Amino acid sequence: MAQIETPEQQIERLSAQVAQLQARLETAPPSTPAVYEPSRASLRLRAFCAALLITIGVILAPVAVVAAWTKTEVTDTGRFVATLSPLVDDPAFQAFLVDQITTVIDDQVDFEAIATDLFDGIAQLNLPPRAQVALRLLKQPAVEGARSLVRTATQRLIASDAFANIWEQTLRVSHSQVIAALQGDTNGPLTIGAQGEVGIQLAPTIAAVKSALVAQGFALADRIPEINRTIQVAQSDALVQARVAYQILDILGFVLPWASLLLLAAGIVVARRKARALIWAGLLLALSMAVLATGISVGRILFAGSVSPQYMPRDAALATYEAIVPFISATAVAVGTAGVTVAVVAYFAGPFRGAIVVRRLTVDSARSIRSSAERRGGTTGAFGVWLYTVRRYARIVVALAAAAVVLFVRPLSPGVIIGTAVTALVAILLIELLQRPPMDGVAASL
Repeated sequence: MAQIETPEQQIERLSAQVAQLQARLETAPPSTPAVYEPSRASLRLRAFCAALLITIGVILAPVAVVAAWTKTEVTDTGRFVATLSPLVDDPAFQAFLVDQITTVIDDQVDFEAIATDLFDGIAQLNLPPRAQVALRLLKQPAVEGARSLVRTATQRLIASDAFANIWEQTLRVSHSQVIAALQGDTNGPLTIGAQGEVGIQLAPTIAAVKSALVAQGFALADRIPEINRTIQVAQSDALVQARVAYQILDILGFVLPWASLLLLAAGIVVARRKARALIWAGLLLALSMAVLATGISVGRILFAGSVSPQYMPRDAALATYEAIVPFISATAVAVGTAGVTVAVVAYFAGPFRGAIVVRRLTVDSARSIRSSAERRGGTTGAFGVWLYTVRRYARIVVALAAAAVVLFVRPLSPGVIIGTAVTALVAILLIELLQRPPMDGVAASL
């Protein structure tokens, strides 16, 4: 029969067990909860991957801008015409066109032979000797007068408002053959030769000059035949490569901008400190656009030096370059401005001391304005309460609207980007001001 313990014995036994457990706990190693902490190597790898993705995206950005511009100029007729139509107002390019057109007409119409036939016919009229001598002296002035008349008529036509429509139509017809030219078709109005010569058909312009001369009563203009002549406006070995690479550029013009954007976004997602990554991505993107803009300026000098005077005078070549680059320059400035804007927004939204002070000041100011308004009977009421419940979604809508402007509005100028950023900032401030947190209602009722 088991002996029943007295209360004193039970207390002694339990005290001994507690002492044993306490001794075991003191001698046992401390246990820590199973919390995953990434190793230093994994953190370094993550930082390296984020930096690599952002760097590749930034490097691709200028290439993407150039590829997208090339694709637009080749495939968009309106953009192509808008780019080159202002050339007709440039005096250097007008002089170049006059020289080319009069040279072509002079090659096709033998004014010397026509004058010789005319004066020989007159000489057979048994004129007195003095008259025949005078007639021979008039032959060369007549030839030069005819040539001068053609040049004068050409200059007047090219300087007229009507020629702007002719030039635009010429560009539209030429643009319809750009793709064929890049594919090697030499029968279109716009051609690229085997050595990289770029040519434009003068047939529409010469036909207009002929009509103008006939309208002025210049009978010899009827002898100007239908001329299918191409003038070479530029030459570059790179154009041969451009013709070969046309199909690749057509694809890259669409793919590269999205690839650059996705790489930048992936780098930001991979980074641990996303605010810092976003700031660096924006600033590096702006820097790459600055490099592109510098390259465009340097390219102006290189282009003028690479075009042979045999094909185009230096002044006309510079006018052509200045007509081509404004769109790509504006795009580079706009994207660079967007990069700086993103960096600034990321800073003020990030966990930085200065940003926290600004945000706290903004929130406190908005709370003070709301309290002051409510004490005077002004309140947003139920709308403010609803806006407070959906404030995060409202901010997302504002951000998406601003992003849509940057992505789809063209041309994208720095003014559009800055205006969009200011509008988005005002919208965010209005959301902060018009919302009515629950504590505001409690404070107002006290």
